[in-house]
Amino acid sequence: MSSIIRGDDNFDSTPASHGRVVRTSGDISTTSTSLVDVTGASVTITTGANPVAYCLTASYLSATQWAFAWFNISVDNVLEFGTSGVQSRMSAANTDNLVSTAGQTAALTAASHTIKAVWKVDTGTGYLRANSSVATMFYAHEIK
Repeated sequence: MSSIIRGDDNFDSTPASHGRVVRTSGDISTTSTSLVDVTGASVTITTGANPVAYCLTASYLSATQWAFAWFNISVDNVLEFGTSGVQSRMSAANTDNLVSTAGQTAALTAASHTIKAVWKVDTGTGYLRANSSVATMFYAHEIK
């Protein structure tokens, strides 16, 4: 016999909070060597005392071979992946690299929270595709 234990007997029946942004209106670029917001990749949700799952999925490219980009998630201005983030490197110039920065917070306080994607490059200009054929998506979803 097996059993599944999920929290206590006081199940919260309110719907989970979530936010989703799909950008298709023009590529996003940066030359910043310090973390800056990914244009449009920000949601504010009100949660219970629960964790939040999040993900930035995009196609990254640079005209500079071996260029690096770092991607991170900021929750109420606190970075989830250390001071730089998850690294992506261009092995060939002008070749799309898949970026999928996903994770889960610890339990947050029951309050409103701003969750956003941030990024930086080490040299040149980095681009995230955001057009009608190749979109950039960001979401945050409360886990209940």
